[in-house]
Amino acid sequence: MALIYFYDATDIDRLQLSQALADTDHRWEYEADAISVDNIDPAAEVISVFVSSKVTAEIIEKLPNLKLIACRSTGFNNIDMQAAESHGVTVVNVPTYGEQTVAEYTFTLLLALARKLPQALDSFDNEVSADMLTGWDLSGKTMGVIGTGHIGRSAIQIARGFGMEVVAFDPYPNNEAANTLGFSYLALDDLLARSDVVTLHAPYTPENHHLLNDEKLALMKPEAVLINTARGELVDTKALIDKLSSKQLAGAALDVIEGEQLLRLEEEVTLLRSESVHNDAMQYSVELLALHKMPNVIVTPHNAFNTTGAISRINNTTCENIIRFWYNDIPNLVKVAPKPTGTLTIARHTESEWNATGQWSGVTDVHLSEKGFYDAGVLGQKVKDENIVFDKAYCSEQIRTLETMSGILDASGQFEIPYERSSAINERDYGTYTGKNKWEMREMIGEEQFQKIRRGWNEPIPDGETLKMVYERAVPFYKETILPELLAGKNILLVSHGNSIRALIKYIESVSDEDIGDIEMITGTLLQYTVDDEGKMKTKSEYAVESAQINS
Repeated sequence: MALIYFYDATDIDRLQLSQALADTDHRWEYEADAISVDNIDPAAEVISVFVSSKVTAEIIEKLPNLKLIACRSTGFNNIDMQAAESHGVTVVNVPTYGEQTVAEYTFTLLLALARKLPQALDSFDNEVSADMLTGWDLSGKTMGVIGTGHIGRSAIQIARGFGMEVVAFDPYPNNEAANTLGFSYLALDDLLARSDVVTLHAPYTPENHHLLNDEKLALMKPEAVLINTARGELVDTKALIDKLSSKQLAGAALDVIEGEQLLRLEEEVTLLRSESVHNDAMQYSVELLALHKMPNVIVTPHNAFNTTGAISRINNTTCENIIRFWYNDIPNLVKVAPKPTGTLTIARHTESEWNATGQWSGVTDVHLSEKGFYDAGVLGQKVKDENIVFDKAYCSEQIRTLETMSGILDASGQFEIPYERSSAINERDYGTYTGKNKWEMREMIGEEQFQKIRRGWNEPIPDGETLKMVYERAVPFYKETILPELLAGKNILLVSHGNSIRALIKYIESVSDEDIGDIEMITGTLLQYTVDDEGKMKTKSEYAVESAQINS
């Protein structure tokens, strides 16, 4: 019925897959190598890959007849899921195949590390003193398990058998399992600080990339060890090497690592033959070399799954997935999670020199006051306290927004954030009112007219702009420049002026012309939005500080 290509196929794979498909009408071919644009067949309707193959958008684009990608693994972060979805390609995986297999391998690594097995084996050829082989007991130690799915729970059972205390972290706790298996859940930071052994059994997603980064690894005990049989991208390898080399961490055993494909000779040769080498590949290569030279590190080539029983379960489930797909039965469908949008954080500039004296600044370029500089730092400290991280920042062409933005970024420790300045979000032009004392003007023209000028939607000002005119330049800029970045997942800081912010709020929150007068010009407050595809509000959060109030 269908033409199937199996990539990364070993001799065992060929035997088991052929047996499982023998009674079907499908046709299949095997490739020992990982998939690439050089070894694909445009006629293929199904491709099946192991985690060592990366199915990119380019590969999917070059397979016009492709209907199904059958992962011979639980993880699917090696598949460009967005490209598969956009081309109508179904992705299936093997949700469980070797929870006990991988858990057992976790303890193989742990015992080898704890009892210095590599050094003991080497002592046959190189005399090693007994004190160099002294290890430590597992019994009585605390194991921290990150991820309590099938594999994590199997690891917990084994740990309990060794007499270990177990604590765990999972964003979706399984309290029934905790009660049955005798472990307790902790926050991630607490787990890292308490555990003698930390073992990873979490899936990889873009959201938990480098879950264990420099900051998190620094929480671990100097005598603790790290075991990773999950996904290499969960650990910042450079930070791990730093902690190991400075004796801030006692050891690591890694069956998975970023750039693990470079453990294969053919990948290294390909890298050397490349006319241009990506910076990531160079870094991964150096990191692998450094880890290889460390006596307190064990690295294995993504081997935790590799038993005949587990491979058989993987291949049988894969064939079942393929066979059932053609009968519109897809039990192990991988669903594409919606791509998370970034957050938009909006701040009004803090007090300027003319704010301090009550003058309408408008388009006049006025610096912050001494208080304004201080309050920008206060807003930045709030950003840091709330753990708000930015990918890019925008401000107007007027200096007071640039000074406020710089104060926020510096105080929050985000020194290298790229930024752009745009006249589209400049302050409203107050025309002939510019430079006048607003409170004296209120006495002169009356409260009603004063509020119409300040708050109204389309109230004219001699030689100046209405709020509607500000809206007509600010909102297109937001939709054309900022919104695409938000939809791409970037977190944006926008620092602007009272009226340009009110114009944006009108669009984002769908405020009517009549109600816009009730919207306050935010001061001393960070507004944070998530938005839909049109840039309209989905969620809104407010973070206020007491000191950053200005003379509006």
